[in-house]
Amino acid sequence: MKLSFIFAHPDDESLSAGGTIAKYASSGHQVSTLCLSSDKVRKNEYFNAVKVLGIQNFEIYDFDDVLTHENEIKEKLIQYILRTKPEVIITHLEDDYHIDHRSTYKIVREGVEWAAHETQNENPHLVSKLYTSETTVLIPNPHTLVDISKYYSKKEEAIKCYKSQLYKGGEDFYIRFHKYRTLMRGTQASTQYAEAYLQIPLKRNSPFYKQKHSEL
Repeated sequence: MKLSFIFAHPDDESLSAGGTIAKYASSGHQVSTLCLSSDKVRKNEYFNAVKVLGIQNFEIYDFDDVLTHENEIKEKLIQYILRTKPEVIITHLEDDYHIDHRSTYKIVREGVEWAAHETQNENPHLVSKLYTSETTVLIPNPHTLVDISKYYSKKEEAIKCYKSQLYKGGEDFYIRFHKYRTLMRGTQASTQYAEAYLQIPLKRNSPFYKQKHSEL
């Protein structure tokens, strides 16, 4: 399976889905990460973090923020989807507190649709599943809980790569918040640690899609 984890800032991938990334990467799936904005310091931290998670295929854009550059990023993202052809994409929540996270959701949702348009692309690609994940905003009723018990240590190690961010929220806030969040999700999943996701329905019947039907 080909999975792509697409987030706004360096550290979002580790905070939101670090355990899941490490789990699927170690299980032989084709896992890639894409970060839509960066700065010099966090870019290097991102390179270190994704390597901790076991990712070989990772990209990061040089935009200073997501919201200001929505149209440019969307065009790049469409080409990214056409080139990498992920079956599953994981990104931010639609109603996340951070405006760049909400913008990323919008870009990803539209990018998934446009990449599948046969009138726009010689070789269109329709993503099979789209999920959104928790960063610091919690999902009230998750659709999917992924057991990351064997990979939580990798998640925490990756978070610690972001030394420039660890001061935010007070001492050890990120470490403690995400540890206890994944413990709570683990309790819900009858395991030790877990990460939570919402599945976003994707329409299949656009007149511009090559394949206009699907199974239930």
